[in-house]
Amino acid sequence: MLTNEWMVAFKANWCGACRNLMPTWEEFAKTSGDFSVKVAVVEVTKNPGLSGRFMITALPTIYHVKDGVFRQYTGNRDRESLWKFVDEKKWKSIEPLSKWTNPASVQMATISLFFKVSMAIREIHTRLVEDYGIPYWGSYILFALSTILIGVFLSLIIVFVLDFVFPPKVDNMQRYQKLKTNEEEPEDSNRRTLRSSSKKEETDDELAKDPPVAEEAKKEL
Repeated sequence: MLTNEWMVAFKANWCGACRNLMPTWEEFAKTSGDFSVKVAVVEVTKNPGLSGRFMITALPTIYHVKDGVFRQYTGNRDRESLWKFVDEKKWKSIEPLSKWTNPASVQMATISLFFKVSMAIREIHTRLVEDYGIPYWGSYILFALSTILIGVFLSLIIVFVLDFVFPPKVDNMQRYQKLKTNEEEPEDSNRRTLRSSSKKEETDDELAKDPPVAEEAKKEL
């Protein structure tokens, strides 16, 4: 779809307007070779990814694509209007989709993925309720528990990756603690020296106050 020229119609089987369009669209497709344009139909219920890429909010929706440039067709849906739109190149007067809503962009591819996941969850829910007879509240509880478990699992993976990419700086912490210990050791030795000198001074003061004791101490020495 990113090459050549396309006319794409998005429809659903349950849509009445889509059913009315299909006969005209099939006639338009049969004569598309005369205009060198390719005609396609997308069933949104079977292709949630494409409906997500194109942000389909109403049905039917028609897009014109020319070499990867997307434009939404908003004209009449009769055969003559479709032919003139392609043959007379009236699509040139329509502003293309912006880069933010371009179906080929990364952000729209992400939205497409969410659409696919939501449809898969819906199908699982329908199967649990209809095929296995699980009540609605039971299905909701299962989905809630699954969401919690998946969240915990993803959190563990993220923590593991972060620890691997940015490992904790244990060596730096050990160096810091060692430096801190080395700084504290001289302070402790200085404190012990001060204590011993102060005790010696106290002893000398006591001997000076008591001469007989001092004389006996000198004789012993």
